Amino acid sequence: MARQFVDYSIAMVTPFNQQGEFLTSSVAPLVEFYINQLKAPGLLISGSTGEQHCLSVDERKQLYKIVSETAPKGFPIYAGVAAFNTKDAIELAQAAEQSGFSGIMLGVPPYRRPLQRELEGYVTDVANSVGLPIFVYNTPNSNGCQVEPETFVRLATELNNLRGLKEVGHRENIPQIRELLGKDNVEKFSFFTGDDDSYIELKSKFGYTSITSMAANAFPMEMKQIFDYMQNNEQEKAESILSDLKPKILTIQNAGYIQGLKYILRERGAPAGYCPSPLMDPSDEEKQLLKAFV
Repeated sequence: MARQFVDYSIAMVTPFNQQGEFLTSSVAPLVEFYINQLKAPGLLISGSTGEQHCLSVDERKQLYKIVSETAPKGFPIYAGVAAFNTKDAIELAQAAEQSGFSGIMLGVPPYRRPLQRELEGYVTDVANSVGLPIFVYNTPNSNGCQVEPETFVRLATELNNLRGLKEVGHRENIPQIRELLGKDNVEKFSFFTGDDDSYIELKSKFGYTSITSMAANAFPMEMKQIFDYMQNNEQEKAESILSDLKPKILTIQNAGYIQGLKYILRERGAPAGYCPSPLMDPSDEEKQLLKAFV
């Protein structure tokens, strides 16, 4: 059985004005910019890069609707879904499905630190509320909760539409999960990273299959080349490009990663907006460094 998600997509930012208000009018032209200018083969909407917890549930539903109406029919769009309680997560997941999304990235409830049995209940309830394929987003450093390998495998065995994991916590979990799933089943699962810096290592040594790229907001051609080279087993060529990119990515990160990406996108003519407070726009000194990437 084939994997349900494209292996390379770009994590889209969400546009806000300088007062932190969601800019619905900017969403459609921003989606068009990603597809036509950045040549995105797929988009992850309302994830960490999309600052989803700065949006209300209703605003996220609006975002899903506008994105779906703008993207061409059949274009891969994945909805970031995470909420403090299961009820809101189900509402968001069903809204994404009704809007016509291709799949869901299901995040752990932030800050609440559910036990593994509580986490299993959360994922099960959301997955059973929709028919879309889902991949779980494990980010323990942000959420204080680790999706243990055994927990994921139990869920994957029980839920037909659980088809992947985005693991940004412990890379060693992926080889363990792959072994527990067994070679007859593992090929239908996608294993994502969002860490562009480590993508080559994670794919070549740890069994990751996919990436939702953040750096591609600034370096779309280079990240796509890296992905293509890795798909063709041309690792040295991929490493050469990534080696050149790493100091540039670090420069953006030092200005605030999302803040820096939004500045670069704005300078390129994209209606990317700003980050809600307390995040700030890059300083004048940082902007001078970032202009080298415009």
